[in-house]
Amino acid sequence: MKLFSSPRFWLLAALCLLPLMVSSDSLDLDEGDTAMYVLQPDLGAFCHRLWIDLQADCQMPLAMLSAWVSGVILGADAEWQLRAINLVWGAAALLAMSRIGVRLQIPWLPLLLAIQPYFWFYMNEARPYALELGVGAWVLVALVEFIFARAAGTAWAWTMAVAGFLLFCATMLAPLPVGMTVFVGAFIAWRNGWRPERKAVKILLGGLAACVPVAIYYVFTLLHGTKGAQVWHVDAKFVAYVFYELTGMGGIGLSYADIRELARSPQLTHELCLRLPQLILPMLLSGLLIVLIYTGLRRWRQSGSRQVLLGIILVLALTAGVFVVVSLGLQKAFWARHYAPVFPFYVTLLGLALTGIQTQTKVWLQWLALVVCALLLWSAVNFRFAPSLRKEDYRSASQFGIAALGQGRTVWWLASSYPATFYGMDVSFLEPAAGKAFMTFRSQVDIRTLPLPSVIVLNRPDLHDPFGTVQKIMSQNTYRVAARYQAFVIWTNAAGN
Repeated sequence: MKLFSSPRFWLLAALCLLPLMVSSDSLDLDEGDTAMYVLQPDLGAFCHRLWIDLQADCQMPLAMLSAWVSGVILGADAEWQLRAINLVWGAAALLAMSRIGVRLQIPWLPLLLAIQPYFWFYMNEARPYALELGVGAWVLVALVEFIFARAAGTAWAWTMAVAGFLLFCATMLAPLPVGMTVFVGAFIAWRNGWRPERKAVKILLGGLAACVPVAIYYVFTLLHGTKGAQVWHVDAKFVAYVFYELTGMGGIGLSYADIRELARSPQLTHELCLRLPQLILPMLLSGLLIVLIYTGLRRWRQSGSRQVLLGIILVLALTAGVFVVVSLGLQKAFWARHYAPVFPFYVTLLGLALTGIQTQTKVWLQWLALVVCALLLWSAVNFRFAPSLRKEDYRSASQFGIAALGQGRTVWWLASSYPATFYGMDVSFLEPAAGKAFMTFRSQVDIRTLPLPSVIVLNRPDLHDPFGTVQKIMSQNTYRVAARYQAFVIWTNAAGN
């Protein structure tokens, strides 16, 4: 049917899925960081926050600014308002994929992105990764246009300069995916004897010059002591976890939180055997993806786009290679979210493989493609709607803490302060204070000498009670579980303190 061959039909179908991806679930730990920027009353306060912040959020200035502007326009009273800006970035990504799909004769490419669990997950995060994914898709547009134009003209250069600059403003890690894309484009041009116009080179140099002030700002943040959290020893297990998240297996198997817990287990093999039933579908999806990509690309015969395929493979391989080597060598964790700018490259590679499958007459290959797409969509929908995969419930935990403080009870808060602040709970950091929840893991006093609290709110013990001090206090005294929320356990002192 002519309708199903129309790129507009598939783009519209993908765009219709976007509103389903954003929820009003509680903010999680990381989203609390964004909330602190959104809550700033004016632009001056926002800039001051950016200046004094010692966490990695200040190295994502465009994302924080767009979140703050969105808060000014929509308000910051509900969680969906913090996430709504992602609809803009998601639409930008789908538009870019539609343009790429037209070039590669894959009209349904936007919908392929729209059924990815990774895409659904980060569309529902008040974090910079939807922005990075959206701009990264336009970096891919620039590469595809460059190849199809055989380096002629300037349209591709303008796209690369603007998208590269925006991505650099969105994340300090932008030089890696953008640099690799430019390098691969230059390699392909050299390999084929193409020579870009002088004007196009000047446009690229202009984009590079525009990034210089931003680079100086990033250098300042590093000298100022800004750094990201290091909560995982980087080894082969970590690399496997990144693959698990990128391919979207968490929606049909063990959750990402469960995987993180397993990775820290001293008896990993035994734990994996116990949870084998939960790993059947992820292993099936993983195997099918490998077979699909290998079979589809091996049978792919569209010679006019082979350079695009080569470019995509090289960008993915080089970017992932640098991330993995640096992660293992420097013990710096580059999570799956850091691959957001090159995720559209992966989806396009998958689209090319599916195109190769479509040209085959073997029925089992057609069913293979359908099963993969069905599993991806199922995983994506589970991320959004499955109760077991809901976000950390800081909202309910904060409400419990606020109620306890209102009753004159003492509360120890072993969780992030930022989401708690968003939900209206006051916290103290260095020592206990009346009417405030006390964050014990930042205490300057020996908490073992303090009076026992009435309530202990515990989230991610490995992060907020790494030495088990509070958990030992609870085990030695009369504490019982009063409530459980997603990723939270709330304990109260049965002695009535």
